Amino acid sequence: MTASSVNFGRKAVILVVLGAVAVMFIASFIYRMDHPNLFVKGQQTHSVDDGHDHGDEVSPTPPPGMGQGMGGSMAQVKEFMARVEANPDDVEALIHLGNAFLTMRAWDRAIEPLEKANELKPGNTDVLKAIGFAYFNKEDFVRATASFDEVLEVDPTDTLALFNLGVIHKHYFEKPDQARIYFEKALVLEKEDAEMIKLIKQELKD
Repeated sequence: MTASSVNFGRKAVILVVLGAVAVMFIASFIYRMDHPNLFVKGQQTHSVDDGHDHGDEVSPTPPPGMGQGMGGSMAQVKEFMARVEANPDDVEALIHLGNAFLTMRAWDRAIEPLEKANELKPGNTDVLKAIGFAYFNKEDFVRATASFDEVLEVDPTDTLALFNLGVIHKHYFEKPDQARIYFEKALVLEKEDAEMIKLIKQELKD
């Protein structure tokens, strides 16, 4: 693997981080050639009762610590750690805890509660994508790929997972043909997110 292949600031990756009760909150983390720092894009997507099959998922409201800096994240960590200590099987608290660690970029600490939540209540694609993103940042591309593959087992039309798999196969596994399959499928399926469509087309062009 070359030095450039592990420079996260030069690759494009998108992640959905956890849902909300009525309207899911998406944080799309995009790494770009011309943007070495983390870019966070917030948007709204479908509601829980919109006819989409989201699996048997827990959809907590986004932690207030999101965007409030390290102090807010630490406050959330303490709150949800206390809940998990009181009830180790509290799936919602585990997801919130993992999300708080993600906002702090504490990848190892985020993975443990998120994987526990996934074990207790599998099928939440947002949790699986969060796990994949954490492994990606740990440079464990095999486990990241496995997480995004699990997303597609639940929802084969998930364009975020398809895009992420395309990026990993193209830039890290050096399998451009397989990457193209993921990108082309994502391009066919994605109808609403103009930013993602632009990124997919750029990857197919490069």
